Amino acid sequence: MDFSAVANLTHRKPADLLAIPFFQKKKKAESAVDIEHLKSHVKIPLETEDFKAKEGEILIIYVDEKHEQRVALVGLGEQDQLTKEKLRRVYASLAKACQSRKLKSINLLLPKISAINEADLVGGIAEGLLLANYAFTKNKSLSIKDNPTVLLEKATLIGTGKHILSIANKYKTISEGVYLARDLVNGNADDITPQYLAKTAQSFAKKLPHVKTTVFDKKRIQKEKMGLLLAVSRGSMQDPVLIIVEYTGNPKSKDKTVVVGKGITYDTGGLNMKPTGSMETMKCDMGGAAAALGTIYVAAKLGLKINVTAVVPSTENSVSAASYKPGDVYNSYLGKTVEVGNTDAEGRLVLADALAYAVDHLKPTRMIDFATLTGAIDVALGAETAGIMSNNNTLADQLIQSGLNTYERAWRMPLHEEYKEQLKSDIADIKNIGGRSAGAITAAVFLQEFVGKTPWAHFDIAATAYLSEPRRYHPKYGTGVGVRLMIDFLEGL
Repeated sequence: MDFSAVANLTHRKPADLLAIPFFQKKKKAESAVDIEHLKSHVKIPLETEDFKAKEGEILIIYVDEKHEQRVALVGLGEQDQLTKEKLRRVYASLAKACQSRKLKSINLLLPKISAINEADLVGGIAEGLLLANYAFTKNKSLSIKDNPTVLLEKATLIGTGKHILSIANKYKTISEGVYLARDLVNGNADDITPQYLAKTAQSFAKKLPHVKTTVFDKKRIQKEKMGLLLAVSRGSMQDPVLIIVEYTGNPKSKDKTVVVGKGITYDTGGLNMKPTGSMETMKCDMGGAAAALGTIYVAAKLGLKINVTAVVPSTENSVSAASYKPGDVYNSYLGKTVEVGNTDAEGRLVLADALAYAVDHLKPTRMIDFATLTGAIDVALGAETAGIMSNNNTLADQLIQSGLNTYERAWRMPLHEEYKEQLKSDIADIKNIGGRSAGAITAAVFLQEFVGKTPWAHFDIAATAYLSEPRRYHPKYGTGVGVRLMIDFLEGL
């Protein structure tokens, strides 16, 4: 969706709909902007109190107007309760209302809200429209006559100067990164293979400034002695890859953020096979990789003055006669030996090799990983909140704040040393699973063994990366979680 801006109503061009914002008041709805020239259009809905301007309430009326034949009364809720997040939700509702009517262009009167600064006002409106303006239709065979999904193509912001376009376009770029992550998660596992992720990363180096992509093939992975990544990959016909995408936005600085994303493009559970009902959504098990790649895309396209590198260990966790075996011991890149207690705890294995390699060769100032790692995090926090575990209080606090800013919220969970007792092995240095108790925490405790003293944070996004039903501005299935949070965090460095 493209944005444009005009100073007032008289300068607007025709569109499919004009959106007018209203506040909810005790007696009746009150316009959030001067609508002297539009009073006749909205008089009856307001006088009858059919429209109360509750948060997210949308009433579309039809008018005899040369610029637009439809006017949407947009409910902002109570003025003193408005936040950037509520603006996202309200304008997501507007986008959905437009989609249901197959509208392609809208004119938006910007509300006057003294308690919200202009950047947050425009940002909340733009993000709400953009995040809801998404549909994954690649696998549908419907023709144009068979009820196709129609998305908004143009939005004109009315009521301020053209300088707001830079704000709206910033969120357009961020949303493109979210779309990228969603598309990767939603695509067929037979299409979104480790090699596909590698090609996606390689395309960044061709079309984005200051980006370099390196891909380790199976032979190079063997040379680097990444025994855990190799073990997980053994059952698959697809070769594993390790993808390294470096964006250098500030070459004079040694500060570097490394984002590691779990890239299991399909997870059967291995020989500890998942039951029916638990495997059908496992194309989403590379949601962490999608977040890492989306972050690089946005950082480079926005030209952020920071250095950030994405590292993606990618493979399938499949089943064959060559599959790695529960009960056996495998060597990691770091040299630690790992007893495999369950082959369905594979994500932490591939991450372990990637984290240890990144510490050795990339020398990160800080390291953050995203992974659809455990069902336990869903039990603990549900689909509204990701789990975050960290060895560094400052880093954790900064990331949690970015989660609040973007509403990709995270709740910190402990990494007490006593939890490591659950990972003790009689035959190896460590076991890859600690039992049912504190499952999300022991998974993070395992990862912590491979980061050394590097400031590190782990996001378990198993419940937030993929939704069974649409929610607010998130569609059903892939959400693209992590991209917006990371860009907010990187901008604050």
